[in-house]
Amino acid sequence: MSTGKSDKDSPLKVLVIEDDDGVARMLGIALRAAGFEVKRAATGAEALRLLEEEASQAVILDLVLPDGLGGAVLQCLRQVDPTALPVRIVMSALDEREAMARYGLLGDDFFAKPFDPEQLIRTLEQRLGDRCERRDPDAALA
Repeated sequence: MSTGKSDKDSPLKVLVIEDDDGVARMLGIALRAAGFEVKRAATGAEALRLLEEEASQAVILDLVLPDGLGGAVLQCLRQVDPTALPVRIVMSALDEREAMARYGLLGDDFFAKPFDPEQLIRTLEQRLGDRCERRDPDAALA
């Protein structure tokens, strides 16, 4: 299991897009404890601005945001170059079927609220590890 650190020992960056302060705080504490650097956006507009300003290795997105831009953020993430695409974890109070009906393909993983933060972090670490292994040319030679 990874510790949220890149090969250069700098923390991997995770953007948490969540309007509920309690959920955002809980995720921030759990992610930092796992070694990640965490940025937070409480609205879709703020998330879109942060995505333009700074790259993140992963995005945890609540689809239902107060400004209604959760779908716009998801669309923005879909347009990123696939080789640079961050790991996407989508969460929502909607069930997965309803979320897919509204927003189409959701991302790497979907978590319905309430969710287990430890399971979310395990999934995030696995997806980040999978991405790093696919990008490592030496891994193919081993």
